[in-house]
Amino acid sequence: MITNNEVQTLSSLTRIFHKSYHTIGAFNVWLIGLSILCLLCAVLFSAIASWKTFFFLTLVPYLIILTWALPLTRIGSWKAIISIIHRLSGILSLLLPMTLIVYNSWTDQHPPSYLYGLAVLCIVFNCIFGALLIPQRIPSFDIPTIRAFGVGVTLGLSFVGWSLSWYFGAHPWFAPFGYLCAIYSFLTCILAWNDSIQHIYTNKTNPYYATQLDLEYFKPPKRPHQVGLKHKPYKLWEVFFKFPLKTSHPKLQEVTVTPSSAAVLFTVTLTAIFSLSTLLQWHYLYCGPDSMILRQQLFPSYTKYSAYLALLAAVANNFGTFAGTLVVQQKVSSFWGAFFNAIGLLIPVVATLAFQLRVPHENMLHSMFLNKCFV
Repeated sequence: MITNNEVQTLSSLTRIFHKSYHTIGAFNVWLIGLSILCLLCAVLFSAIASWKTFFFLTLVPYLIILTWALPLTRIGSWKAIISIIHRLSGILSLLLPMTLIVYNSWTDQHPPSYLYGLAVLCIVFNCIFGALLIPQRIPSFDIPTIRAFGVGVTLGLSFVGWSLSWYFGAHPWFAPFGYLCAIYSFLTCILAWNDSIQHIYTNKTNPYYATQLDLEYFKPPKRPHQVGLKHKPYKLWEVFFKFPLKTSHPKLQEVTVTPSSAAVLFTVTLTAIFSLSTLLQWHYLYCGPDSMILRQQLFPSYTKYSAYLALLAAVANNFGTFAGTLVVQQKVSSFWGAFFNAIGLLIPVVATLAFQLRVPHENMLHSMFLNKCFV
């Protein structure tokens, strides 16, 4: 159990959330918080007529996350080349997509192709080299954490594939790769929802979580050796094919940094919902290059914008993965990791609404549910 002395070590703002957990319930806190965020977005969208004003609101969650995350990154503290490339590409992948969005929003033109290529390369490098670090940094017994990082890697690459489909999809030579990206998006959704469902099941069936409301505010209560858990080396392929279906040890709840608590449940479920957006690639799978040719005719501005919006979604995903890294390193609690992950997910949402205000004659919903191949 958590002692009063441990509670006093929390910051004043954290204690407010901590107290509300016991006052109105852990899940109610998150439901109320997310409802307020959704309501605020809806009110602002209906009240603000200028797309430029609304666009600046996109920068609010972006700058909050950036201000929180960058000071906690120590590039020089890693000697391994994989880790250095991962973090350097990670920083660039946080900055470049927003630059592309700003350029397109103010000119309604494609930014220089070399900037787009560099942004894609940085995000891909960040995901690939991050995946290579998973077997090195996450112990084999911490299955929920391995599962979470596996979802982060696959979903980040899925958004990159989606962006490439928007950018090159009208060209016949891109078709084989476009089909692969569309199929891959279905696989990433399966992994994301598998992670969410497993956490929900664990939370609802394990009595441990009914009494431990404080898990996400503190370090794990026990060390692995205290409950008989030992690390066994594993391969990278196991992260994506073996661990998603693997059963956790009964005592893992006491040592993992990814418990099935309220904060983690909301984080993984929001990520799973977020992953559904990549399924819009089904239209390309159905129509091939003709789908993008038709979109360029019907929604020229939105088609250009979407290539960079998909990269911005990858940024939000990578923010969440980075927050998870800080939790693993015990630099922040899982509550604050989940809190900033929720803010990060607002970045592409607000950017999408800003576009609709800027170009009201191109209806995004009509574009999303377009189901024909020719005019």
